[in-house]
Amino acid sequence: MKLFKRWMQRKELRELQLRIDHCRSTIEEVHKALLMDEVQPEIAQQFRRLEAALGQVDVTQLGNRDLEKIEMATNKLLSEFRSLYHQGKLRNIHDGPVH
Repeated sequence: MKLFKRWMQRKELRELQLRIDHCRSTIEEVHKALLMDEVQPEIAQQFRRLEAALGQVDVTQLGNRDLEKIEMATNKLLSEFRSLYHQGKLRNIHDGPVH
């Protein structure tokens, strides 16, 4: 029984780590795309701090609600850029197929 419980805990930690890694990679992709458009240095610095902060997250201390907040913030960031994209102020971030 203890072995199963430990396995489940590790599985949950791996899932949390994957989710936080996904948020970080999304932010990195947006940051790279913005750098190609020569954003203001302050914005680039904020992205670097955000990426660094996500890199410091300890998933063993993170709960589902905490991660949901990080994911919601990442989605909010993407929605802000979606608006800029539709206004023609930002070019396509991803060169791959559109879903």
